[in-house]
Amino acid sequence: STTVILHEARSAQGLSSLVGETWSLQDNPLFQAVVEQKAAIAVADTQISEPLDLSTISDRLDQWQIRSWLMVPVLYQGRLLGMVELQHCQADPHAWAQDEIEMVEAVSTQLGVALIQAESFANLEDLNEQLEALERTRSNLIAITGHELRTPLSTIQVCLESLANEPDMMPELRQVMLDTALSDAERMRKLIQDFITLSRLESGRVEWHLEPIALDECVDLALSSIRTRQNSETLPQIRAQVPLELPSVQADGEWLVEVLSKLLDNACKFTEPEGEVLIEAKPNGGKMLEVTITDTGRGIEPNRLEAVFDRFYQEEGALRRTAGGTGLGLAICRQIVLGLGGQIWAESAGRNQGSQFHFTLPIAQDGASSAPAPTAPPTPKARRSNRKRTSVQ
Repeated sequence: STTVILHEARSAQGLSSLVGETWSLQDNPLFQAVVEQKAAIAVADTQISEPLDLSTISDRLDQWQIRSWLMVPVLYQGRLLGMVELQHCQADPHAWAQDEIEMVEAVSTQLGVALIQAESFANLEDLNEQLEALERTRSNLIAITGHELRTPLSTIQVCLESLANEPDMMPELRQVMLDTALSDAERMRKLIQDFITLSRLESGRVEWHLEPIALDECVDLALSSIRTRQNSETLPQIRAQVPLELPSVQADGEWLVEVLSKLLDNACKFTEPEGEVLIEAKPNGGKMLEVTITDTGRGIEPNRLEAVFDRFYQEEGALRRTAGGTGLGLAICRQIVLGLGGQIWAESAGRNQGSQFHFTLPIAQDGASSAPAPTAPPTPKARRSNRKRTSVQ
């Protein structure tokens, strides 16, 4: 492992600056010994092999004129948090006095307490943010489900009461009542299904059945489900430009159609009947296929392009929107696309300027490549000196 020196204080300007230098910790015998013993180690003369042989880092000692070296661990309840160092940089060695060692140990103890307090404060802030997010989710859940469930339930109740109380109702009106009740019952079923679907996706209880699939076939299935609504709704014009020669994607066909259907449904919902929705696809980088759904509708504010994929997100507010819905559709899309090994994002120039939703999928012949594990960033290190260098890592 390595550390980058970020800060320093020098007692003499003749000492070379260490700021910005990267030092290896793994080949430093003094550092390794302090880590192992979790106790201070004082080296009066780095040019001799007592108490440690530092010949492996002799080039570093010569370059930075380190003749004597004191290193004290920063500990808290046995946990190693860092190091405090004093480096004597004069020509003659320096025998570290006991009071000097005790002073540095006292400083390291206070540093350990301060670091733990700072860490606890950061964790508390994270926890508060999580609690606030949960509270927003709870409020949105209550508001949206209350509205989305109460409205169709009220309609169904009115229709059924009318049918029950008016046995002589005209057949045409009776059919209207039945159709309305059935339509709102279907609306409630979809609402509950969205909750169940998102819960399964977020909990990892979905078994993906990945296989090579022709994208154009999935697009046709999604378009057919959308166009069946044109009998009862006025939808914008929907066009597809998906070349037949595109390579197959490695995906689960059922879930892919779900993504396409929800993105098309979202585009139609926020686009006027006079507008247009376009679905396109093209290779992206050789290993992925990119699908784009463009609409000429309301658009999205630039600072909301990430938030639209959050659960229960409703740009117009839960109870005063005109488009309806639970705000779960795009959250479901994100979970599905990530589960299939792709990415999803939105673009828009702003309100009333349309929007584009993009997502990628692995091309079948290459397969989905797994992302590399994240690597931990280098441990930061700060230095100080007084013809001695004092450093904290």
